[in-house]
Amino acid sequence: MKSGVIVYLVGGADVPPGLDVAARCRELGLAADRVEVVGGGEGFYDVQEAWHFLLTQGFGRIQLLVAKPTEGELTPVHPPVRLYG
Repeated sequence: MKSGVIVYLVGGADVPPGLDVAARCRELGLAADRVEVVGGGEGFYDVQEAWHFLLTQGFGRIQLLVAKPTEGELTPVHPPVRLYG
């Protein structure tokens, strides 16, 4: 079963330059085959859109990470939430 993570950046922020979001998710203990970002200028516009995309691509487990970008890092605001699977 493929697993995916949706990273929601609070306040419509952008991913800090040079940050590997997938690697940061692995550091936080979120192993995923695919990581999608919901933020200001990149990725999807809202969580539902990213969730629908992952579902239609055959992902059987989807988690949501709400994070705040700070100085080249992503800081989780809350613990990850399982959305599906």
